[in-house]
Amino acid sequence: MRVKVLFFGRLREVAGKSEEMIDVPQGALIEQLFKLCAARKPELTAFRPSLVASRNLEFASWNTALHPDDEVAFLPPVSGG
Repeated sequence: MRVKVLFFGRLREVAGKSEEMIDVPQGALIEQLFKLCAARKPELTAFRPSLVASRNLEFASWNTALHPDDEVAFLPPVSGG
């Protein structure tokens, strides 16, 4: 099944794009999706401990199951003043 992945902040720079479509096995979890992304761009792995994920515009845990045409965003911490 195919899902849309969005990269924000520094992740966008590392991935070299702001979004991409990725094929994942039926029943894949967000964590598995991230591992697929990191297999393509290993530098992403360093960000994993501080990331949050969302599925279809709602924050989601890393063990959330994906469905066809879901939109998953990986969000680094935000700082500001």
